[in-house]
Amino acid sequence: MARLRLKGFGLSIDDFGTGWSSLAQLSQVPFTELKIDQGFVTGAHSQPRKRAVVEASLDLARKLDLKVVAEGVESVDDWQMLAELGCGIAQGALVSLPVPAANLPDVVAHWRRPGY
Repeated sequence: MARLRLKGFGLSIDDFGTGWSSLAQLSQVPFTELKIDQGFVTGAHSQPRKRAVVEASLDLARKLDLKVVAEGVESVDDWQMLAELGCGIAQGALVSLPVPAANLPDVVAHWRRPGY
């Protein structure tokens, strides 16, 4: 993985906080991005314990100079909470359901319109 990083590839740790994606992985692998698992993101705006996990994950990512993607963003309330905490990248139904690659330019154009 270190050779990939040297060639300019970014590495993302997916589903952070679950399964194999542990703190040990963050210290051993040269990741560039951390993706917070949707299990912590969904409903975090109204669940203090989930919000605390999201906030701690964001703080850790900042200290490690990692980009952060919040997975499973399905509500405006969760997106607003993430924005308040400084997470600017979201993935989930609020942004878009999965689309064929051919439709991606239309989705991107939609989100680039004023007001989004």
